Amino acid sequence: MKKITALCCIFFSVLTSYAQYNKLSTDSLKVLLHSEKSDSVKVKLLLKMGTRFGYGFKRDDSVLQYLQQALEIANNKNFIRDALHARTEIGRYFYTTGNYAASLQNLLQNLDLAEQNKDTALILQSIKDLMKAYFAMNDYKQELLYAQKIKALLEQLTVKDSVLTSQFVPTYLNQMAKVYQGLGNNDSALFYFKKANAHFQARGDSQGIAVGFNNLADIYAKMNYTDSSFALFKKSILYAEASKRFDIVSNSKLNMAMLYHKMGLKDSAFIYSRQALSEVQDMMEPDNVMTAYSFIAKLYQEQQQFDSAYKYLQLTLVMKDSLQNLSNITQAQSFSFNDAMQQQKLVQEKKEAEQQYRNKIKLYILLAIIAVFIIIAILLNRNVRNKRKANTLLSRQKEEIQHVLSNLKSTQSQLIQSEKMASLGELTAGIAHEIQNPLNFVNNFSEVNAELIEELKAELEIGNMQSAIELANDIRDNSDKINHHGKRAGDIVKGMLQHSRSSSGVKEPTAINALCDEYLRLSYHGLRAKDKSFNATLKTDFDNSIGKINIIPQDIGRVVLNLINNAFYAVNEKTLSAVSTPTAAKYEPTVSVSTNKIGDRVEIKVSDNGNGIPQKIVDKIFQPFFTTKPTGQGTGLGLSLSYDIVKVHGGELKVETKEGEGTRFIIQLPIV
Repeated sequence: MKKITALCCIFFSVLTSYAQYNKLSTDSLKVLLHSEKSDSVKVKLLLKMGTRFGYGFKRDDSVLQYLQQALEIANNKNFIRDALHARTEIGRYFYTTGNYAASLQNLLQNLDLAEQNKDTALILQSIKDLMKAYFAMNDYKQELLYAQKIKALLEQLTVKDSVLTSQFVPTYLNQMAKVYQGLGNNDSALFYFKKANAHFQARGDSQGIAVGFNNLADIYAKMNYTDSSFALFKKSILYAEASKRFDIVSNSKLNMAMLYHKMGLKDSAFIYSRQALSEVQDMMEPDNVMTAYSFIAKLYQEQQQFDSAYKYLQLTLVMKDSLQNLSNITQAQSFSFNDAMQQQKLVQEKKEAEQQYRNKIKLYILLAIIAVFIIIAILLNRNVRNKRKANTLLSRQKEEIQHVLSNLKSTQSQLIQSEKMASLGELTAGIAHEIQNPLNFVNNFSEVNAELIEELKAELEIGNMQSAIELANDIRDNSDKINHHGKRAGDIVKGMLQHSRSSSGVKEPTAINALCDEYLRLSYHGLRAKDKSFNATLKTDFDNSIGKINIIPQDIGRVVLNLINNAFYAVNEKTLSAVSTPTAAKYEPTVSVSTNKIGDRVEIKVSDNGNGIPQKIVDKIFQPFFTTKPTGQGTGLGLSLSYDIVKVHGGELKVETKEGEGTRFIIQLPIV
């Protein structure tokens, strides 16, 4: 068995390395995934399938699906690092496709999880990913804030953390340079890019060197150091091709094309711009594709090849529409308008020499067309302004909604706490009743023992050993009873503490029958303590073959208690409503709790013979804040919280009801 396990580990190691260099097809990985039993290996295969279409690979629409499957398994199995890796790639997928809100949501979750685990490496990686997202959004102020966080963390590292330092110092320097580049401070950007590239070269990091040379070349181009810029772009292309970073290859070639265009070498500009487009066209880099389209359209326009220019301008607009950016619609219409005007002007010039009269007529027609286009342009311009105003209004409303949502979440947290405290209050009276009996026994037997001890002394003084031995045996028996009832009281207190304290979130073996029985009695005595006139028949039917199952006892206890409380409330309401009716004497309020083992699951049923739930509201009972109780008697969160707790345990919470006859809630939990 050990040999087989070792061989599997070696095989997966080879597989991972093999897939990393794209030597296994996606279909091969799918076959391996289908046959794999280990969740740990499944997660790594899904991550490999989700990331193999990143830098340098063709775009695949199933990337997000693979990554989300990996995240689901990692979360369920508590694979923290795999979950972080999956969210990182999901965040990157979203910001490269323009969905910045979804990207930030995943990356900020990563940072929270890393900080909770106090893992410096994971915190640094999470901040690095956030900086990239903010850079894609052109939010340089936020990027600068996170860059300063990285710097503060790096300054706290010791010599033992040299690996982390060498890994993240270049990242910090590179991102600082990008911030200054975005802010237009080229000198500071150049300073940081040089320092970052020096670190990449010292580590022999081909991908990092490619990025570094590309960044330096871009800065030199902006500073008009053309020769240095060309040389660095070519070096960047060599290292990028070696590390399969075709997005960097495309970016460098496109920048070279722009430099050639600036120098007046339009043929070279055409060659490099088309190469750049072919490198990046099928990748998840819409901004680079859009830039390439726009630049090629510009080149064709300058050569008066208007058909080709219009074609690439349309492609640019389609790409912008995919990113929900409609700002270039007016430019496209303006381009079409200018093109039409130019064509008509040429026709007018050719015909002007042939016939003066016909030219005047065409001129009037042309003026009319111009007037129409001007009106259209004015209307379009007004529409654009209106859209901008609407967007501003929507942004303001969004901020207000987010503020309201924040307040609602805070209120919901307070209500949830109130719900927990309310259930604890309902238990108090029952606990007092339950604990009083063992305490009475302890007190009574203690008093009896005190009397027996005095009798024992008397018998010993007169030398009656037989009576002394019998008295000693009685004292011992009483002590055993005191101990038994003391432990019973302790168990009750322990149960109360378990219910009142916050859930640890850790599953532990729990006797589900004992838990249900205890909460049934505590709930009943609690209600009796508040209303002496209340009475109900309690029925239990427990499957003794169940034993213990792995659950979070505090959470499942709250669910069972909430359902039992609701059942008592229902039969009490029916009792009160039936007082004045002829059938009042026949009605016997009954609450039943049963357990049953069915295959690999356990069923807990809480039943009552109350009024039942009307069919029109059955679908609403698990919604937060929905309640049929009078104001002040319920928060509407009990069933909602119960539903969520059961779902977290991998189970189901269902309801069966018949109006006028009663209700049954069924909890199904897996046996783990």
